[in-house]
Amino acid sequence: MAAPLQDAAPLQLHTVEVDQPLAAVNRLLAGLHLALASAAIAHRGAHDIMIMLAADLVLLFLWLLSQAPMLRPVSRAVFPGRLSRPALPAVDVMVVTADPDKEPAVKVMNTVVSAMALDYPGARLTVYLSDDAGSPLTLLAARKAYAFARAWVPFCRKYRVQCPCPDKYFAGNEDQLGGGDHHDELADDRIRVKNMYDRFKEDVKEAMNDGALSQIWTKAARQDHDAHVEIIADEPGGSNGDSGGFDDEDAMPLLVYVSREKRPAWPHHFKAGALNALLRVSSLVSNAPYVMVLDCDMYCNTRSSVLEAMCFHLDRRSRHANDLAFVQFPQMFHNLSGSDIYANELRSIFSTRWKGLDGLRGPILSGTGFYVRRDAVYGARPASSQDQFSSMEVGELKARFGYSNGHLASLRRSWSTISRDVLPEDATFVASCAYETATKWGEEVGFLYQSVVEDYFTGYRQLYCRRWTSVYCYPAPSRPAPFLGSVPTNLNDVLVQNKRWMSGMLAVGLSKHCPLASALTVSVPQSMGFAYYAFMALYAFPVLCYAMVPQLCFFRGATSFPEASGHWFAAVFVSSLLQHLIEVSVAKRRLAVRTWWNEQRFWALNAVTGQLFACLSVALDLVGAGGRVVDFDLTSKASDSGRLYRDGVFDFSGCTTVLLPATTLCLLNDVALVGGVWKLVINGRWGDVSGEMFLLCYIAALSYPLLQGMFLRQDPARVPAWITAMSVGIAATLLFLFG
Repeated sequence: MAAPLQDAAPLQLHTVEVDQPLAAVNRLLAGLHLALASAAIAHRGAHDIMIMLAADLVLLFLWLLSQAPMLRPVSRAVFPGRLSRPALPAVDVMVVTADPDKEPAVKVMNTVVSAMALDYPGARLTVYLSDDAGSPLTLLAARKAYAFARAWVPFCRKYRVQCPCPDKYFAGNEDQLGGGDHHDELADDRIRVKNMYDRFKEDVKEAMNDGALSQIWTKAARQDHDAHVEIIADEPGGSNGDSGGFDDEDAMPLLVYVSREKRPAWPHHFKAGALNALLRVSSLVSNAPYVMVLDCDMYCNTRSSVLEAMCFHLDRRSRHANDLAFVQFPQMFHNLSGSDIYANELRSIFSTRWKGLDGLRGPILSGTGFYVRRDAVYGARPASSQDQFSSMEVGELKARFGYSNGHLASLRRSWSTISRDVLPEDATFVASCAYETATKWGEEVGFLYQSVVEDYFTGYRQLYCRRWTSVYCYPAPSRPAPFLGSVPTNLNDVLVQNKRWMSGMLAVGLSKHCPLASALTVSVPQSMGFAYYAFMALYAFPVLCYAMVPQLCFFRGATSFPEASGHWFAAVFVSSLLQHLIEVSVAKRRLAVRTWWNEQRFWALNAVTGQLFACLSVALDLVGAGGRVVDFDLTSKASDSGRLYRDGVFDFSGCTTVLLPATTLCLLNDVALVGGVWKLVINGRWGDVSGEMFLLCYIAALSYPLLQGMFLRQDPARVPAWITAMSVGIAATLLFLFG
């Protein structure tokens, strides 16, 4: 008699593999460097230049933290073809924009439309656009984008278009545009849809020059406007008649415009506040169990990312089946220069350390391009996430989540069953300024407000400290990037952006929420990985010491290195450079000397600019001398001044005081090098200054673009004259007082 049929085992949706050879090399290099650094510091400790000993100890501390993500790098593969499409859960996509001047409407709408065209059942995909400026131009562009998407989304589905971003698709080569089973029809349809896209762009550009819009929306209105929520259809307030049933593959995804209320007297909490408003509004409209967050300039470059993310979230054979909070995709960029002089690629994060953190308990939440469980962001814990909110009393739920009956009801259902084209009455209420008063939003619920880097802090405190995990989905070399964004091409924008990141993370590191204090909850290696970024701004101290003390000593004919120990410091220096070169070359899959040099140069530059000012900012904030000095300056995505960046030439136009320490130290180093060598030649007493001479020559090579920008260039993008004048004065004063 035949045995009864057993239920089929669930298919494996992804695999993970540890890169054992790379892990072994990383550990060997780490052990070698640790031994050399310990010997050098031991020699330093026997002498009296205590500030240099402190600098070496800080460097060793940061290096130790940085090694935790290098111990177990992994790679993953996904099998989206094994997913059961009828069983796929709903997904809410959240796109955030804040300034239509710095974030042009056409680029924002490319991101919105690319998200609507993801390869996912349309009835289970909803796209939300947060407009923090409350701009009528953005709302008008969103309506026009939806009208264009009515043609674009079916076009992508019919011809299996791989890149759902229309701007990139129409700029591509025609022989690479696909067509699937309808290749013969592609040419005519492509021309038709391209004409629609061109009209859409022209309409948005005309609206930008519309004087009537300028009169009703002023700069002050960005921080003082009512809440507005709109489900966008063919006509404002119209019905999305062809949405079909919830299981309809061909349905159009919803597009929902959200502009939360903003008043000058109420804190708005930047991006975290905008995302929390979207969470509440979306809970009333679609309430999808999974949420994807996109920055407005980070468009979808492939249609498959949502299915790839579901391969992790829905894989019941995975050891993370019940505690996986989010799937993080890398941030990659379409406007990177071949030389990338500003290290905009963020190679050490997305190509190296996130893979290592993935081998521990997962990467850090990275602001954009991630798919996260809604209940995890709400503050639930693994395994008990569904029961936690259902078992709460109504009073407790109101104290945590607020007084919207619709939002409270959404906590007990996984996906909204309300009509998809009717706006709930509570929609503007949950997007109001006062809604979060006396609730736990921003403290225990949603994206957290205690740090300006809401992604880093939320991932650490809200998710990892509640024992959630994450995974990193890095594309294979043969596959396109899942998302592509844009990088700032002006040096000042890059430095200001780094200052903001460093300020926010250092504030967390020096607070009661320090990652090292949670080592037992999160795990020691994972805490070290988080702590490295929390304390990265402290590189400013050792770099500042090595950019001043050896220079002044050399100018006087003295040495800052202990006697007969120069070889130890030379070995540490070479070990550090070798470790960095191997790390870069592994990520690039070739001997990447140019990338290594650019990263060395920008690391030193950033340490004495963005990181230094971040330290000063947080220090003033801690002592209460500067109020809230951690700012949230947006970097411009509207600039077309990327020619110098593409040519590998530093663009100093618009540089502010943040550049002043770097130019001053550059002058100090070069004058000390020339003056010190001159004195040694005149006196004929060279002594043991080879260490200083090598260091000064190396710094001179690193800082040559600054010297060139101050004295050798005459173009408008040179270093501003006032910065050069102040640098000359400060460097001369330092040499007079201490040289």
